[in-house]
Amino acid sequence: MQRAGAVCPECGSTKTPRKEKIMGQDTQDLICADCRHVGWWASFQPKNQKEKEVNKGES
Repeated sequence: MQRAGAVCPECGSTKTPRKEKIMGQDTQDLICADCRHVGWWASFQPKNQKEKEVNKGES
């Protein structure tokens, strides 16, 4: 999991997100420091966001 360089898919914040933990267990999700968006760590990666935009344009 890579949190360095993460970008929130909702608000575009570049602040380092927190890991979500439930009952002490890491859920592999991240929480945006600004808008509190919770999402899978891969959705916070700029590379994945760009690929999603390209695929959206093809359909």
